[in-house]
Amino acid sequence: MKMEFIFDEEKLKQEGYTADACLNVIRKHFAKFNSPTIRETRQGFFEGAENDRGAFGSTTFLPHTKWFLKVIKEWYWYVDEGDGEGEQKEDGLKAFYEVKTGVY
Repeated sequence: MKMEFIFDEEKLKQEGYTADACLNVIRKHFAKFNSPTIRETRQGFFEGAENDRGAFGSTTFLPHTKWFLKVIKEWYWYVDEGDGEGEQKEDGLKAFYEVKTGVY
């Protein structure tokens, strides 16, 4: 299981944030789960095991913060649904807006 966060550098500057400050919120979120398998393998790219699904799934709070939607450019969740198709890349922003608008 993996999750990737890519921030818009221009929007970060406009809003007065840094990518590192935003990622620190995400890092702290994952850290509170005390999972030995969740790690940031490169900036903004987090990997974990199947039993970390709750930690990864609970990142859905991020779009409800005052800053996330203003500065995020791309947000992906890579997950194997066990359907024989292997790991699939899900667009977190697209899913958020689909749920918000009720259009799937």
